[in-house]
Amino acid sequence: MFNEAYNYQLSMFDVVHLLTLLSLGFIFVVIYLLRHHLSKPKHDKIFRLTLGLILLIFESGFHLWTFINGGYSYHMIPLTGFCAMTNVLTIYALLCNKTKLFNYLIYYAITGALFALIFVDTSYGIPHFRYFHYFIVHYGFLLASLYYFITKRVEIKRKHFLKASLMLFIYTLLVLMADLILKENWFYLFESPVKEISDFFGYPLYTILWLLAIFILISLWYGVLKLMSKFQR
Repeated sequence: MFNEAYNYQLSMFDVVHLLTLLSLGFIFVVIYLLRHHLSKPKHDKIFRLTLGLILLIFESGFHLWTFINGGYSYHMIPLTGFCAMTNVLTIYALLCNKTKLFNYLIYYAITGALFALIFVDTSYGIPHFRYFHYFIVHYGFLLASLYYFITKRVEIKRKHFLKASLMLFIYTLLVLMADLILKENWFYLFESPVKEISDFFGYPLYTILWLLAIFILISLWYGVLKLMSKFQR
């Protein structure tokens, strides 16, 4: 499970990647069909704590694995990555039962998971730990937000959307300043996981377009979720 021989056995849109996405989609369909059963207080608590612990265990395991392999540094701070930040906040919301936090997290979760699950940023394949960590974490925080949405406990309101956008804008500016000072690439603000994209546009055009893409996507999710919530009612 930790054998480096399983590195470079996963690439974007290969058979393993597509089957993984298909499997994750199937899991959501099952959760959706069981939503009324899962939303009962006892079952909801089990689901919430189980998912929260799974995310915590895999994220902690990833840090431990990196540390043991000598690759740990300040680069690994969870809040320096868009998805890492979303995952930490999701774990907190799940384990501490802070349901209202998903009113804001849902926009980050869908945006982060969309990029991470489609444009895979790992080359480790089955059965390496990193493969499972990558997909379980990114899908886990997406599933948490969607679960609360389909059980009608996420309010899609303009005030929540605007507050989520403002918080993300301020945080992104802080990360951008840290990137410039420390010459890092947190939030992929200087280089895309698909390097051909950032190479094509170049700096600073890529950075500007990347930020616009994030906020346009968040706005898109607000519109889609608002429309879906009307159908739910």
